Amino acid sequence: MQDPFESAFYDYLNGNSSAEVLVYCNKGDDEVIPISYFFRGFEQMPLLEQKALELCTGKILDIGAGSGIHSLHLKSQGMDTTSLDIKPGFVDVMKKRGLENVVLSDIFDYNTGTYDTLLMLMNGIGFTKNFAGLTAFLKQAKKLLVPGGQLLLDSSDLLYLYENEDGSYSINLNENYYGEVEYIIEYEGVKGDPFRWLYIDFDNLVMHAEQAGFKCELIFEDDHYNYLARLCL
Repeated sequence: MQDPFESAFYDYLNGNSSAEVLVYCNKGDDEVIPISYFFRGFEQMPLLEQKALELCTGKILDIGAGSGIHSLHLKSQGMDTTSLDIKPGFVDVMKKRGLENVVLSDIFDYNTGTYDTLLMLMNGIGFTKNFAGLTAFLKQAKKLLVPGGQLLLDSSDLLYLYENEDGSYSINLNENYYGEVEYIIEYEGVKGDPFRWLYIDFDNLVMHAEQAGFKCELIFEDDHYNYLARLCL
């Protein structure tokens, strides 16, 4: 069975501009997302993503590159960019969109060269699933960065989902970290396998980054609990 996201990307690329996926989440509301969102240009990107792209320097690895929207912009600016994704369909889509330096790989298996910038947008860091996964990824990121290199990532603090009317928060401390969620993607009646995703608040990111040997800097926050961070060696 083809991954619903890959199917939707192919259909959009082949002219179905109304393609959309249904996203089921175990925390918060289910959501319908137009596939056009994953094919937007620089001018349609939120300010957070624009700022991240403007901070990219040197040799860049776009991790979890998806449809290649960020890589395509960097390429248009003459940047030396490698686009990496674990989904074969996404890699194929990126090649069809004109990206040449595209790699099909799990980031934990990738060891080809070092980079000045590691880029992970649209909450790409979420693939780590939990704090243990985040720690393992940061260890791998250090191997992929040159001395003084940077990791640019965005995430969201989901604490707002637990806020009461009086401003207090109701969090069960016996459960997993409140930023760990589970998703299921559906496209044209076909559901994919459940997968876990991590949204990490900035304070926890700082703690884990420093434990891994990074300096963590808050670059930007928007009005919807999203933030952009830079981790430097």
